[in-house]
Amino acid sequence: MSPTNREIQLQKNCQLYRFVLHSLHKEVPYAIEECAHSYEYPVDCSKELAALLSQLDAATLNDLMSTPDCVEAYHLRQWWEMYQSYIPIEK
Repeated sequence: MSPTNREIQLQKNCQLYRFVLHSLHKEVPYAIEECAHSYEYPVDCSKELAALLSQLDAATLNDLMSTPDCVEAYHLRQWWEMYQSYIPIEK
């Protein structure tokens, strides 16, 4: 059976969250690692990802999203822009 659109998006979010945690030298929770590798373990981590990104200073956030030749950085920038468009972050 093919994964649903929701399962695909949940996996992509977990992959981005894992990328950010690795980049910040933080531990990746087991559930996030599993979701990043398999559709069978869906985890909704969008709020956690958004909270982590909103806590970062502008320079760190820019470094994460501007890494040349890094597909995850590109997708993270897209995800963050879309997230802020639909769920505005108050500062």
